[in-house]
Amino acid sequence: MKKFKKYTWAGMFLALIVGSCQKPDYVEPNDKSDITDFYATLDGSGRSRLFNSHISNDTVFVNIDYYYPIDSDNEVDLSKVLLKASIPVDSKIVPSLDGISDLSKPINVEVIAGDGSSKKYVIVANKKGNTDIFGARLNFQDQEGVPQEVDAILVGNVVNFSIVPGTQVINPKLSYTLNKHASGSIPNGTAVNLNQPIPFTVTSAGDAKEQYTLKTVEAIKLPKGIRANSAKIMFAKKLKADLGIDVDNMTSSIAVSGKHLVLNTRAANSVYINAFTGAKEGTIELGAIKGSLRNFYSTSDDAGNIFINNLAPNDGAVFKIWKANSATAALVPFIEWNTAGKAIGRKVSIIGDVNTNAIITAPFHAAGDKTFARWQVINGALVSSTPTVVTVADYSWSNNNIDLIYTNPTSTSSEYYAIGYSDNRLVRVNGTTNSVAANLEKLDANFIANAVDYAEFNNGKYVAYNHINSFDWGSADQVFLIDTEGGFSGNPSLNTTPGLVWSAPKGIYGRAGTMQPSNANGTGDVVMAVSDNGFYLYLYFMFTNGYVVGVQYDCVDL
Repeated sequence: MKKFKKYTWAGMFLALIVGSCQKPDYVEPNDKSDITDFYATLDGSGRSRLFNSHISNDTVFVNIDYYYPIDSDNEVDLSKVLLKASIPVDSKIVPSLDGISDLSKPINVEVIAGDGSSKKYVIVANKKGNTDIFGARLNFQDQEGVPQEVDAILVGNVVNFSIVPGTQVINPKLSYTLNKHASGSIPNGTAVNLNQPIPFTVTSAGDAKEQYTLKTVEAIKLPKGIRANSAKIMFAKKLKADLGIDVDNMTSSIAVSGKHLVLNTRAANSVYINAFTGAKEGTIELGAIKGSLRNFYSTSDDAGNIFINNLAPNDGAVFKIWKANSATAALVPFIEWNTAGKAIGRKVSIIGDVNTNAIITAPFHAAGDKTFARWQVINGALVSSTPTVVTVADYSWSNNNIDLIYTNPTSTSSEYYAIGYSDNRLVRVNGTTNSVAANLEKLDANFIANAVDYAEFNNGKYVAYNHINSFDWGSADQVFLIDTEGGFSGNPSLNTTPGLVWSAPKGIYGRAGTMQPSNANGTGDVVMAVSDNGFYLYLYFMFTNGYVVGVQYDCVDL
């Protein structure tokens, strides 16, 4: 320890000798006298940059909000502000800006550079109310009578509303959000004509005024998939109270056809509603097809053709599917096949267009079954009324609950999705080996999963399925929309599925939401459709004794 001290003191003495022989560096005085930055704050806010400024020649304009915070009624007292200036390191500002300053009148200061030169400034408060547009929306009806709303995209002082090409903007009304102390030159909720850009002025306290331009621009698509958070509930109609379907437990399925959504109720004529507003528009006279086991289920293909089928062998040995090309067209026989006693008809799904190419699937639903019937349509012609029977290698179902759909209307070896009780796992099945390739986690087995649909939209691939509560206790009655390429794992009911796009709030749209009897048959349905212009994906779902709901998604690039 003593040796260490000895050497340490010797080193320090040597450093002093060497240092004393060196000449100090000469620092030339700075001739800069510019204020390079300036801002203001309030007492108690430390060095927080509350109010910025802009400098023009020898004037510093400090932009101070009339109220702070801007959404409060606390008017800023100009006589009690703190000013902060950035100047060269060897310069000084006279008089000093330390402490509280009074900006209710201009303040004259001088910046003196290190070489003695100086520059004079005058500091002026520009106290104005907030004139920002925090948000704007255009509400209108399109040519189909569908209510639409478009949120504005602000680019500088231009307020753009992106309109999907081919859309007619009928009776547009402007709504916007401003600071509570501001007002717009066009009253909120007023009809506007945006055939040409129109001016819009926002005024606020302190004679603040900002000029904007409102205009419509042609929407463009995202490179792929659904725009995040674009889900919009178009309608939610109670089957009984809103649509007059007064029989319990018998509304089994839905089909979408152009502007119409068709609700099939066993032993009753089908009701069709507006597919965008949910308004009831008419009924389909089923005639001899009507019966509790005859018009048992209904579905549609990607072109909007409607299909109704019976339940075999309950309605006889022959399984029958009828087809109509719209909600107002006649139903004609499409498939007739003797099942030789096999139970079929509780679910039918179709990928593609039966007027061109399509694959039709109908699962057999005996307890513990693993098979389904598959028909193919090629170039508008049904290959055969006798289906191919396919066995799924490692997935089975029970209690009559199973649905599955292919992903490619021209390939029987393409992947397909299946959901069935009580496995309750949504599975993606390899169409060549018919074995499960991927799956989501099992949903609560107290409740029933039994409907699935698949759609491709804006270069993305989506699957939707349901989870039904058949009791008057517990909670389910959900529908999930999954981006199949966004992470096909986890449990969407627990929000652990990476590809989950949207889910219906649990229980809201089932019989608990309508206070009707429990869904004794455990039935419900999901179906999707893509708009002709390719900008919208529509998801429709129904819970027996509950609601029918329409949800719109878009792919507009904002």
